[in-house]
Amino acid sequence: MALEAFLDIPLTWVLLTLLGVLFYLYAVRPLWTFKNMGVPGPTPLPFVGTLLRWFKDGIWSAEGSRRRVQQYGKVYGFFFGRTPTLIISDGEMLREIFVKKFHALTDRQTDTLSLDTKPSGRMLINLRSEEWKNVRSTLSPAFSGGKLKMMGPAINTCADQLVQNIAKFAGTGESFDTKKLTGAFTMDVIARTAFGTEIDSQRNPQDPFVLMGRKAFNVEFSSPILMLFVMFPSIMKPIMEWLNIDLFPRDATSFFYSIFDQLIGLRQKSAEKGRVDFLQLMMDAHKDADEEEEDGVKSHGQKHALTRDDIVANGFLFFVAGYETTASTMAFVMYNFALNQEEQDKAREEVNKIMEDRDLVDYEAVHEMSYLEMCCMETLRLYPPAPNIGRVVSEEVKVQWLTIPKDMFVLVDVLAIHYDPERWPEPNKFIPERFTKEAREKRDPYNWLPFGAGPRNCIGMRLAMMELKVGLAKILMKYRFMTAPDTDIPLKMKKTNQFPLPENGIHLKVELIDQDEN
Repeated sequence: MALEAFLDIPLTWVLLTLLGVLFYLYAVRPLWTFKNMGVPGPTPLPFVGTLLRWFKDGIWSAEGSRRRVQQYGKVYGFFFGRTPTLIISDGEMLREIFVKKFHALTDRQTDTLSLDTKPSGRMLINLRSEEWKNVRSTLSPAFSGGKLKMMGPAINTCADQLVQNIAKFAGTGESFDTKKLTGAFTMDVIARTAFGTEIDSQRNPQDPFVLMGRKAFNVEFSSPILMLFVMFPSIMKPIMEWLNIDLFPRDATSFFYSIFDQLIGLRQKSAEKGRVDFLQLMMDAHKDADEEEEDGVKSHGQKHALTRDDIVANGFLFFVAGYETTASTMAFVMYNFALNQEEQDKAREEVNKIMEDRDLVDYEAVHEMSYLEMCCMETLRLYPPAPNIGRVVSEEVKVQWLTIPKDMFVLVDVLAIHYDPERWPEPNKFIPERFTKEAREKRDPYNWLPFGAGPRNCIGMRLAMMELKVGLAKILMKYRFMTAPDTDIPLKMKKTNQFPLPENGIHLKVELIDQDEN
């Protein structure tokens, strides 16, 4: 009787019921994740999760980060589409995430950052576990103190050109877009120190390297493809790989991949010895494809060999990421100096004293510039290159009171940490003295995270700091940064960008320093 009644149900209703069950399992069931874990957070919607709240607050928004912490606490759940993501700014948990429980939190969110068929999948930031460890150990020597010393003259040459470019505005009193100048400077530095090539983008702002570098990094979180990728990674990833679509602009990636491929070919033909740059270090670890297994690691002998794709992908990563982050930070330091003349004068006084008997801002001089470093560190607190640091849990792990399941995404909220008034009194103020040697020794190291922390911190942070200090020192000796009528105070940050990007740029003026003042 029951069977007959069931058979009388129209097929349409059966299909609708089945679709309803599938909809629940796919779109609704994951949304109960944090309630089951006892973790608070905003109420998610099917498919979009809590993305609407993310966009409303702003992706790079200190105010938005603080508001969420005030509402939900320092541990709360968020949904990027249907993907549950744990957002953490709790100090006790940070130490475990970055160091103590690193074995379970080694990997980044590669499912939403890379496509396996693209060279971007071979970037260091997207590699997992032992593969990441091997490639990291191969690349690390490029950033040793000895290598940085050898890069000093090249960085100084680029900084001298930066000073000449700024000089053009000193006599006219016109304002200028700081990022355009600092971007060309960092582009030239990376081209020289990492790839042994000169592009002279400072004298030619329309140089393809500059234009493509900007384009490659200008990926907005609100782009339709990226939105779909974040909301439905398991569906979109194979579709994008099949259609040969990448997250980076195709013309920019093609340009850089072609250039790096040509550089590799030229070096292989020339067999020139004695190069010490980033590209050569990767090539020294390179083995031909027929000597390798598919993953680029030989089954015998050399354990850290890199494939040609590894070299091209990490060359692209180093070029683009190094360009944008350092250029932006330098522009933000200039902005802070323009708004804080007393601190600018202190930095200038220190630089002049150290450079009194020197012509070159060398490695040793850079290390002596402690106050200038404090200014850079405080700027990085106010404007960290990324608002969060992501990890994916490779095995179930207990972090403090919370058991985090395998495959869950974890985001460390850098902005919430950097603007936490308990950690940083008057967090919106520029106070370089927060980073005196004594203050740093007393403070929890996980309160300052512009370069990440633990074994997977930023591999290029020492080079970035050297670039910053050499470029700024050269300018400070001759010019004073000042605000202009078109300077935004405070800066209005672009809400849809993953990185700190002022909506109207950073426009400043400079004036020539009176030599008696020096």
